[in-house]
Amino acid sequence: MLRVCGIDEAGRGAVIGPMVVAGVLIDQNKTGELIGMGVRDSKRLTPGSRFELSKLIMELADDVEIVVLDASTIDSSTRRRKSQGLNSLEARIFAEIINRLKPDAAYIDLPSVEYAGFRRLIDNNLTHNCSLILEHKADEKYPIVSAASIIAKCERDRLIDGLKSELGDFGSGYPSDIKTRKFLMDLIISRGMSCPHIRSSWRTMSKIVQRRLDEFAVD
Repeated sequence: MLRVCGIDEAGRGAVIGPMVVAGVLIDQNKTGELIGMGVRDSKRLTPGSRFELSKLIMELADDVEIVVLDASTIDSSTRRRKSQGLNSLEARIFAEIINRLKPDAAYIDLPSVEYAGFRRLIDNNLTHNCSLILEHKADEKYPIVSAASIIAKCERDRLIDGLKSELGDFGSGYPSDIKTRKFLMDLIISRGMSCPHIRSSWRTMSKIVQRRLDEFAVD
């Protein structure tokens, strides 16, 4: 029996909330069942479809690993904080998931433009030997990675819903979202930078803070 796992993340580029990494392990002979379910890249599915598919994936999978990285953990890993960078953090988490799931082959959605460098970061943290397939847009090519993408996105959606009940509606949490940027501006005005769910090291926050300072600049 050949067992494969797919690994993907949700929330890497967000400025609010966690990043969630998921790994899904399955018998390779069952990958056709994923296709039959309608499993595909989570970004192409509605929240309702993702939720229903996530339940089916959890039932079919031999094992599932989910790792949640909060905003402070992500901030502390960035080069702006004199650390090794987000790629290094993500590669370590990918390796940890592989070490726990112990697949014969691992398919990973490559988040970096530097294949060799990112592959080396994973290899440095691996204790389990398996084939590694790292590709850009792997979540669109391989159903097992699409499955991981769905699990990661559903878990992040659940956590974001919880944060909204605490903080209010901040939109998607991504810098490109006008509602998110307005929320961050209002937050800085009312509370400064004191919110553990905001990635304060993100360039988006620097720009918003500078914009706020410019409003009070004296000519």
